[in-house]
Amino acid sequence: MSVKGFVHGGVTRRQELGLLNVAQGLPPVRSGRVLSQTGWGSRGELACASVGAKGTGVPQLWLCGGTGALPPVYQRFVVEGAETRLIRRQGETAGVCYEDEHADYCLLTGVLPPDPGASREAQTTAVFEGMEAALKDAGMTFAHVARTWLYMDNILDWYDSFNRSRDAFFRSRKVYDGVVPASTGIGSANLCGSAITACAIAVKPKRRGAVTVTALPSPLQCAALEYGSSFSRAIEIATPEYRTVMVSGTASIEPGGATAFVGDVAKQIGLTMDVAGTILRSRGMGWGDTTRAVMYLKKAAFMDEWQAWLRARGLEHLPVITIEADVCRDDLLVEIEVDTVKKV
Repeated sequence: MSVKGFVHGGVTRRQELGLLNVAQGLPPVRSGRVLSQTGWGSRGELACASVGAKGTGVPQLWLCGGTGALPPVYQRFVVEGAETRLIRRQGETAGVCYEDEHADYCLLTGVLPPDPGASREAQTTAVFEGMEAALKDAGMTFAHVARTWLYMDNILDWYDSFNRSRDAFFRSRKVYDGVVPASTGIGSANLCGSAITACAIAVKPKRRGAVTVTALPSPLQCAALEYGSSFSRAIEIATPEYRTVMVSGTASIEPGGATAFVGDVAKQIGLTMDVAGTILRSRGMGWGDTTRAVMYLKKAAFMDEWQAWLRARGLEHLPVITIEADVCRDDLLVEIEVDTVKKV
């Protein structure tokens, strides 16, 4: 599926999502340039599709895991009308920079630790330091980061220590003094074999007020910071033309921070979608404004309940890909992240 483009500052952007054809690989890009390309599948499927090489002209990250019961999928971010510059670190393509009339942007894709044999905590610190170094190449600092994605192998074994490592980095860089990025932390292995890999979006306005980045609360949940997870529930990036809301990885969590509806996947899906939808409505948006979404299911068998929820609301054509992956708590069965765009 492909989503129509939106023009910010003279640059057209669009998200493309779909099923990965293992025999034929990724479909060709009709127009524009791919700035970030990620996907999920089994190791065998990704090998057959000939994807995953590092150091290419397209920043990319391919993740694997699950039982292989769900089909492989991809997502990519495409722009038209912008000059781009690749960021390379240690022989790998870590991201790309581009600009429009209002701001400079940096997209980091698949940042890896230099030593995949180091402890998980050391790899976490190294990944954040790697993002920081790549941002420096783009003329930015970590203070410009609006959103991150953290993909962790065997997440349930070490999510608490990951949070401690992230918190230590954020404190050392004074991230809490500014906008804390939105984020997704999910359980996915990667083809490179590291314990963790990361993606990020950073924005540097060219003049005061040209682009604003604002952390948004979740009306139905407490701040994640209250229970030791260092991310904002959502971020809004506003330009003179459009507002973009990026909802962090969202799950069935009560206002006090505890898991709701333990063992009931249908009710967890319902609450998860209510929470995300309420964030969107708080900014005058809805599911019809969605440009990209990713649903993470702890088990592929939950697909029936997920499809039933979509059908009941006439949202079968929502631009979403669905992945089998571990969520950050053993009793959380689903998680969703959502991007929406609306004209000012």
